[in-house]
This record gives sequence, structure tokens and C-alpha cells, in this order.
Amino acid sequence: MKVIIYLAFMSLTAAAGRAQDNQPVSWKFSSEATAPLTYKINFVASIKEPFHIYPQSFSGGIGMPTTISIEENANVELIGEIGEKGVEPSNGETPAFYAKGVAFSQTIRLRSDEKTTLGFRIRFMACNDQMCLPPSSRQYTLVLNDKNAGSAGAEDEKAGTVPGKRDTVLKYEDFEMPDPEGKKISTATITAGNRYTFIDFWASWCGPCRAQGRALMPLYKKYRDQGFGVIGISLDTDAAPWRKAIAADGYTWCNLSDLKGFDSPIIKKFGINAIPRNIVVNDKGVIVAMDLHGKELETKLAELFKFK
Repeated sequence: MKVIIYLAFMSLTAAAGRAQDNQPVSWKFSSEATAPLTYKINFVASIKEPFHIYPQSFSGGIGMPTTISIEENANVELIGEIGEKGVEPSNGETPAFYAKGVAFSQTIRLRSDEKTTLGFRIRFMACNDQMCLPPSSRQYTLVLNDKNAGSAGAEDEKAGTVPGKRDTVLKYEDFEMPDPEGKKISTATITAGNRYTFIDFWASWCGPCRAQGRALMPLYKKYRDQGFGVIGISLDTDAAPWRKAIAADGYTWCNLSDLKGFDSPIIKKFGINAIPRNIVVNDKGVIVAMDLHGKELETKLAELFKFK
């Protein structure tokens, strides 16, 4: 079965090609001399409500840690580890996330008294209680020991517009994708065999996705025998945490992923720019609902399945 349906709807995020330009996080970089040829490099993030980013040491499985990678430079010696301090009080403990802002810092020493360009890459993920945006990975530079500048180097990056709703067009068609064992599965075998199929776009590291997936399980059990199918499409890029999340949360429905994350051709084709996202299709491939969770989903399923 191959059915193509076009449906206008309100998207949660901006266009895929601009998603990383619309991160609700801005960065400011500066250097301050602390001793001869020694500098403290500051990487300061400001975060727009209601989003948050994660600490460097984060390893809870939900969300992705913030990482700052400094390029090797023959004139640069790193002193100690990268420190971090959030805006929110932490009581000496590493917080689960930073919702207002956070300052990272790295002390370096120059091996010679010459102008030096420091290159570094920052990778982070912005989430809120309802969704996670694609991971952002960006390269920056900061000039140090520039005697002509007259002061320590500083750079600013403005935050993009927080992703919001806009009109777009969704194209649906059945597709093939591997299951956790690597076997390619055609979604047509599921959508054609059920009255309605819930297609859920999620990932093991997405907290809102996991919560909504667990909330879907009672509805799946309630309507499964009446012809309700579920397909979980994971945006994971590592099979191990994907399989672990399936087992931990008890997802017994069809689970698929090509492990390409937001770069997956299927994900791009569906215009998925943030997760969780979902669509409900009938056995003819007609989209009957999208982006429903909680009570809204319960109400819609009760409406759909009251007709025999």
C-alpha cells in the first residue's frame, strides 16, 4: 500500500533547514588574563524559557550532556578541567539541567607571547517539558593575546527565534526501516492491518517522549484488539540506549529506527524538527489526527473506536 496524503497543519517548529539557527540558547565568549600568558576562557549560555540544557556530567539517559571541545593548538596548554556554574542554586550538587543560564570556564596557558586563535566546538541539546530540539553542534573561535585589540577577546552569539507554530504541509507515505534486530519492516504491514495506527517519533534521550510513550501503553492495550496499532520511530543514533529504553519502558509495539537521528531521510521527509511528534493514520493512509497526547488522545481514540 502506498498512499500519499497532503494535509495542512500547525507545526511545532521551524523548517528543518533552519532548526539549528532557531535554538533558544545564546552564547557569549570572553577571555580574562589571570597571570602572564594565562587566561580564563568563559563560555556563557543564556536560555529562553521554557527551555533548558544539560550539564557536562549528565548521564541519566534522558537528554544529552553539553560538551565543549577545544581544538589542539601548539601554542595552547589546557590547565585543569572545564568548570561550570549555573544561574540556579545547586546546593553543591550537579543539577539535572540548567533552565536559566550556565557559565562554563577553562583556564589555558600560552606557550609563547604571540597572538593566538582558539578554536572550540560546543554541542548541546535544548528541551522543555513538551519537546526536545535537534542537538546543536557549532564551531567558534576566540582571539587571544592580540596586543592591537587593547583588551581581552570577546564574542557574542544572539539566540534565534524560539521555535513556534507555523503552517506547513505534511506528506505521508508508508516506508521501510529496520527494527531492533536489524530486520527491515514495512510500515504498510501495520497500517493496512489496523483500523488506526499511531506513529510516534521519539528517542531514548527525550524525556517528554519517554513520558508520553509510557502514557500511551494503557491506550494501546485498551484498543489493540479493536484494531489500534502503534509504530515507534526512534531518532536515536546508538542502538544500545534505544533497545534499553524499549525494554525499560515496556514498548511492545513495532519499534523502528535507521539510527540516523534528525539526519534520517524519513525524518526529513516527514519534516520532524522536534520530538515528540505523532500522527494517526487509518488503514487507507489518511491522516486523521496529529500531535495528540494525554486527554486529547484519549478523547480522539474513544471517538474513532466508537464506530464499528
